[in-house]
Amino acid sequence: MNYFKATFYDTYTPLTEEQIRQKLTPVPSPACASPSWCGLTGKNIKIILDDGPVLEYAFTRDMLRFTEGGSQPVEVPYAAKELEGIILLTHMIPDTVRGYSIVIDSNTNLVTAFEVWFCGFEPDKREVWRHCMQGYVDAGGPAPEKRHGLTNRIEGTGTHWIDDNGREMLYFFPSVVWSSYVELSNPRGGITITAPSDYYKINDKYYIYSRSEQEYSGSFTLEVIDLFTVRHIGVRLGFDLNDALDYVIYSGKGEITGRCTNLELLTDYGTEGPFDEKRREKFKQEGKGSRPSYRPRFMHRDYTKEEVDEIIRKNLRCFKGRTIMSSANTLETSDYMVGKRFALRYDNGLVWEYDILDASRLKWRLGGESDWHEEVYQGIEPAKDIILFSHICTGSDPLRNATHAVDFSNGLTTCVDARLGNGRKPWEVGHEAYFGILDMDDGPTPPVTARHGFTTELVGKAYSWAYGEHMQSIHVYSTPESYSWTIIANKNAGGFMWSSPCLYVKLREDAYLMSWTEDACNGNQGTFILNPWIMHDGGFFFGIGDSEDEPDVHLNPLGAYARPLAGYDLMRFFEQKQK
Repeated sequence: MNYFKATFYDTYTPLTEEQIRQKLTPVPSPACASPSWCGLTGKNIKIILDDGPVLEYAFTRDMLRFTEGGSQPVEVPYAAKELEGIILLTHMIPDTVRGYSIVIDSNTNLVTAFEVWFCGFEPDKREVWRHCMQGYVDAGGPAPEKRHGLTNRIEGTGTHWIDDNGREMLYFFPSVVWSSYVELSNPRGGITITAPSDYYKINDKYYIYSRSEQEYSGSFTLEVIDLFTVRHIGVRLGFDLNDALDYVIYSGKGEITGRCTNLELLTDYGTEGPFDEKRREKFKQEGKGSRPSYRPRFMHRDYTKEEVDEIIRKNLRCFKGRTIMSSANTLETSDYMVGKRFALRYDNGLVWEYDILDASRLKWRLGGESDWHEEVYQGIEPAKDIILFSHICTGSDPLRNATHAVDFSNGLTTCVDARLGNGRKPWEVGHEAYFGILDMDDGPTPPVTARHGFTTELVGKAYSWAYGEHMQSIHVYSTPESYSWTIIANKNAGGFMWSSPCLYVKLREDAYLMSWTEDACNGNQGTFILNPWIMHDGGFFFGIGDSEDEPDVHLNPLGAYARPLAGYDLMRFFEQKQK
């Protein structure tokens, strides 16, 4: 399946600070699909920040007079939205690449202020950074003791939004420092995207959520979310795919789609970040605006086809060593197929013939070939009489990895046929799934028309996965063609996230196959079968490991213990789009 036209794969032009300054001159006014809130007109506000400058404002209908830390006042356009006494105000600052987006609770005078600026990194400055500060509106009396604060109270929440500008989105919050979203209103937006995020509690009804779209447009989004009535107000600042300024303020209505159970202690309310002292010190050294980041484009080498071929020649490793997905909780290898000879006849015309020599070696050939090829393999039995086995096709170009899920009880089979090289990058794995039957002497008589098939039954489900003592994650199956994973951080909080295109196949009620490719990341493919009756999965991980010392091409087992984490009601949104 070719997803490469999805927004997930968009590449953005690097922008210099000078280019950004030109695009911010004259000082832009945020676009509004519905009228900006005019309740600030004629007012003067002084904001005291705990670790920031004093901000002083005088408002007219569309302009404000702004003083920052006693500097010379400037006049700039602004826009605002209001939600039951919660005010969201946004503006930029002349002759800079900076601005402020500020949340004011007029009921308590408490303030959360985001200083935002285009910073990124050399040579690309298009990414918006933020520095979050707490404070209050100076009303002339004593300073309030309370502040808005970090929270995990909305961790796990899923929402669906339709905004006044026509944008339709799904949000997922399985982490306290990250989030994922799906753009339903964009025909190219069906693949889940992740972004580092902030979550602050105003009170039990209202929460502040922000995200920075690292690895994509670099845009910054800040919202106030009302979970009583499921409404939100927000601002977005960045540059779109055509490098046009995307500075909008909006409001929207939504619904709760469900929850992914969070795993912290019941009395842990997320008032502190989930990072240890070493990582906190790293953020401190990185300076103002630093936040968790995951930048695969800087982590993985962009190999040429010639370099890939050389790695295959020098260091092809099958079922040796460990990969990032290696596990202490893999399923035991199975000798179920030892001594069997059979053919797997697929509906696309491909025939794979097998002679299983022992529990680790087999012979194979494609239909029409006379010569056999001997390979090492591994097989596991994730559900009764279903064998998932995988092997490399040595000498194939591009290198091929065949993984078959064969049901010896009913004669049905699925192949996940993977190759190094997906048409986008020679080192990223491309794959396809196809379906057929088992042909074996004394084997089951396969059905004439019934087959394994693609399924949406997993869409909306969420599971935790324990690969071992040092690796746990959360999967959210968020669209029919993609999912996200969340690495568990300290205190069992949700941490770093990424997402991938994937496919889901139903084998039986007790066996679902899932296969994903980590495109725009490390390029590897994972394939496993989940047995929801025993809450365990087992499978294989195939691709390039690009360590500086000794890059390899590997095929290794993976497996984890699962826990169901509730989930989300999602398919109705995708069914509407398909009609």
